[in-house]
Amino acid sequence: MAFDLDGTLTRGPTCLEATAARHGFAEQMAIWERARGDDAIIEIRDAVWALLSGWTPEQLTAPLADIPLAPGAAAGIAALHAAGIDVAIVSLGFAPHVTHFAEQLGVATVIATEILAGGGFRHVFPSSKPVLLEQYATSRGWSLADVAAVGDSHGDVPMLRACGMSVFVGPDLPDDLTPTAHLPGAAIDHLAALCLQANTTRPIETPAILAADVSTSH
Repeated sequence: MAFDLDGTLTRGPTCLEATAARHGFAEQMAIWERARGDDAIIEIRDAVWALLSGWTPEQLTAPLADIPLAPGAAAGIAALHAAGIDVAIVSLGFAPHVTHFAEQLGVATVIATEILAGGGFRHVFPSSKPVLLEQYATSRGWSLADVAAVGDSHGDVPMLRACGMSVFVGPDLPDDLTPTAHLPGAAIDHLAALCLQANTTRPIETPAILAADVSTSH
């Protein structure tokens, strides 16, 4: 089962919004958060990382204390693990931010935008997630019908549309998405229960498929 992070496993400000609020570039961040398209996302990541690149790991994650986990997040992830369902966090965010929450929730698989030692990023984009999802499924002999994914924003739409089960937890359903369920603000333990109920017709050892984009720029 693949979860988005900002607005899905967490609620309230995004990782970048919390960081910007703590360090004085909230107004600019509000503009950047509305970006669409891969090229615009790359440009914004360059700009944001120019502000953050000299920070220590502790400075990068300190503002995240202001972000609450979604209701039932810990219990929901634990229930999925107990049932033999693989869990991943699939996010456009920077890997240090995503890993911070993954460690809190006991999620071993983090797929996020990584900062490369030589400069640039290993990117996660909305547009390429379905292609990589199919590659992942095919390599393991699974069908896309085995996918369960949860997201809350337009950036999650390509992944959600590719999945056999999709849940949208954002308040306003995008025009180009017809998910399995639209459950605004749903608790994660409730979503886990829905996934487990849907999974009862399959062998318990068959895990849900996880997806991510690991394309690299500059």
